Amino acid sequence: MSLTNKQRCRFVLYRRLSLNRRLLPPGPKGLPFIGNLWNVPTEYPWLTYARWTATYGDILYLDTPGNPTVVLNSAQAAADLFEKRSRNYSDRPDFTMMKLAGWENMMGLMRYSDQMRRRMFHQYFQLRAVPAYYPVQMKATSVLLQQLHKSPDAFVHHVRHHSGSVIMKIVYGFDVDPNGDHFVGLVDRAMESARVIGNMGIFVVDYIPSLKYLPRWFPGANFLNLAHAWSKDVQNMKQSPFEYTSQSLAKGDAPSSFVSENLTKMKQFGAPDCAAHLEVIRDTAAIAFAAGADTSCFLQCSRFFSTLRYKPRPKPELDAVVGSTRLPNFDDRPQLPYIEAILSEALRWNPVVPTSIAHRNVQEDVYRGYYIPAGATIIGNAWAILHDEKDYPNPLVFDPERFMSAEGKEPQPEPIAAFGFGRRICPGRYLASNTAVDRHCVYGIDVVRLPRLWILKVVLLNLVIPLRTVL
Repeated sequence: MSLTNKQRCRFVLYRRLSLNRRLLPPGPKGLPFIGNLWNVPTEYPWLTYARWTATYGDILYLDTPGNPTVVLNSAQAAADLFEKRSRNYSDRPDFTMMKLAGWENMMGLMRYSDQMRRRMFHQYFQLRAVPAYYPVQMKATSVLLQQLHKSPDAFVHHVRHHSGSVIMKIVYGFDVDPNGDHFVGLVDRAMESARVIGNMGIFVVDYIPSLKYLPRWFPGANFLNLAHAWSKDVQNMKQSPFEYTSQSLAKGDAPSSFVSENLTKMKQFGAPDCAAHLEVIRDTAAIAFAAGADTSCFLQCSRFFSTLRYKPRPKPELDAVVGSTRLPNFDDRPQLPYIEAILSEALRWNPVVPTSIAHRNVQEDVYRGYYIPAGATIIGNAWAILHDEKDYPNPLVFDPERFMSAEGKEPQPEPIAAFGFGRRICPGRYLASNTAVDRHCVYGIDVVRLPRLWILKVVLLNLVIPLRTVL
């Protein structure tokens, strides 16, 4: 063993002994040298973390060598750290598996310092900007209803293409073919990896980054083969639609879009590093495309299912506001509180990313008397927070009434945790929510007449979602 390796071993041992002398948050017992690597949950970790709350409390510690992890299982703990101490808790961990799979340089996964991508994204997807996209959303949903009426058996296919068509038009200016589209297929394949990797703890390489140097043929290194295949899909998703818009702009026939407008600005005002600026535009567009299409599809499928279960109440509400001579539009939204409650309950009951995207603290900290070492991975367990019986009685029951005001009854907290926490909350949440709650979808249920049990089966079989864990 070289002197350098000896020094490293001594440093790691010294650091672990030093941490043990401080009061760390409680957690499951680890083993010497490997800590909790043997019992870190890799299947549905959000459920295991939630169960551990009864034993260890709402803040727990996992001792993983070189990567200490703190899990927050309550809204109070998440608010105290991610919001009140956001300056320290807004960074991201390295996400080794995400990088191996090609998701590096994606804004939501990057360190907090990259302001250029953040500013560019915020300009187009902030609350004040999304009304400009109403016509795109209304047109896409009209097409969706026609497709559902024509072939209801292809329910998930139609909903995926609806979500993809909205974000594709906004980001790249491209009109999606409702009968099947190459670009929507690209994002579907790419997002397969994000749905798996996004929940921290699925792959051990996230806790031991040095495992990425193993050869792909090495026993137990199949994650490298997965990452290699996924990275090709992610690269295609980034590059193909971006090249389409770039070529359309060069020919002079590119419609207004996120990419075309930013490429035009870059040419007009110049950029110190043209290649780097192009990469920023491309990657920011890709994350908007991927996250927008996938999240909106998820919300719409959950919402279709829930609307079928609670159909008697939404229909009279729609009839009273809209009548029988027109379809709903976004101006009707304030007059449709029960339909709004269905969306809130879909977000709460079945969050898109159950463990949210992990944070990282820059400096060491003390919370409730517990020591949190610098550089720890901080997981906000959105599933546990949104199924906390103190805030949401009977949390496994789908009940939109919990978000309705009534005499002597306050509505339960809005499920903001479904979109993340603090400064790293999902910046595209307004567009995703609007796409999902478009009133055409609710109104179209009567036209399509989808079987209740069939729609549940389709949702379960076609979407990688935690719904199946509570049924």
